Amino acid sequence: MPEQVFEVVGREMLKRPVDERRYRGLVRPDKTLRWALEKLAQIERTREADERSTAALPESLRRLAELLTELGWDDLAALTRREELVAYRELDALRPGAFTDTMTETMAALRGNLVDDGRYEEALAVVNEQLVTDRHRSEQVASREAREWRTLLLSRLGRREEAVASSAAAVAEIRGRLERAGGDAVDLELCHALTTYAEQLDRVGRVTEAADVTVEVLAYWRGRNDSRYQFAQTVDELSDRLARSGRAEEACAVIADAWSRLRRDDGYGGLADIWHNFGVRLLTSGHPKKALAASNQAVKRHRARVHIARERHRAVEAEDDWDDDPRYDSAYLWKRHRQEVEAAQERVRRAERDLRRALLALAACLGQLDQTDKATAADAEAATLGEELDAPPSPA
Repeated sequence: MPEQVFEVVGREMLKRPVDERRYRGLVRPDKTLRWALEKLAQIERTREADERSTAALPESLRRLAELLTELGWDDLAALTRREELVAYRELDALRPGAFTDTMTETMAALRGNLVDDGRYEEALAVVNEQLVTDRHRSEQVASREAREWRTLLLSRLGRREEAVASSAAAVAEIRGRLERAGGDAVDLELCHALTTYAEQLDRVGRVTEAADVTVEVLAYWRGRNDSRYQFAQTVDELSDRLARSGRAEEACAVIADAWSRLRRDDGYGGLADIWHNFGVRLLTSGHPKKALAASNQAVKRHRARVHIARERHRAVEAEDDWDDDPRYDSAYLWKRHRQEVEAAQERVRRAERDLRRALLALAACLGQLDQTDKATAADAEAATLGEELDAPPSPA
């Protein structure tokens, strides 16, 4: 991080159109822009007065960065955050340690703006500095979020082996801290770190190692009754990694062990994709009867998803209060309403595509079990859905 700001946000920089796709504010964009200009004017007066012995300047810069972020101008928000960070450093030099937490928060916000602006190398430099800052405070409060972002950014930059090393270091640090504290073998923080480590190992082709790490993750979720989805997702990931490691029977055993617990979910669309994956995995492993049972579960849940998506689409399309917001003109409100209708329609099509995929898998299971009539019926339903999906969407 530079020790001085080479460029600061000026009034001319705010003379740009607001991209509606990136706008994140809750009021009209022109109001947010007006507030940003007013805050910038206050900052400019403070800069001229050179009032650097108080927190007035960095606090104002923080608010301006928030407004610029709402406007979707992450490049300008990042410039503002950098100036804010320099201002806090100057204050921290006068009162050592008093602003360390605030600087950590600023670095996290700066990292967010840089990531959203696609500037991953710069974001990685910020994360590395945040880790150094936290380490000077205390090993125990070293930022878990910063460690996770370091791994993620290395992965996004294609530095896969470094990402593996980074995630391994995070696991070792947390495990060592737990051992020194005499805590549980795996707590939630370590579970998240192990999950990331397994993902990174998988991405570089070390699937067997990834499976072994996932075993420890599953053991954590198995012991919790309030985390059904995390448990199911981990069973899916572990069975997939075992299957790809040539350990198909172990993969089937993991699914079988979790079967009764996962069957207890409500069936209204939950875990539909996971049941589909189980069915495909069991069929590929030579267990067509078990695959049929899993595929039936998948189809039931995907049907529920389709029904829910269609009901929501009808409700959005039938809304008659879309123009009741006095903050916006009718043309904008109509455009927003049509976008919501189109989004709901796309959710229906996505749910129908998933149901079609589940029906085809079900037909494959039935075919292997020589249940020809049922297989033909499932194929026919999938074909009908395919024809509907290939048709152009209704005009919005």
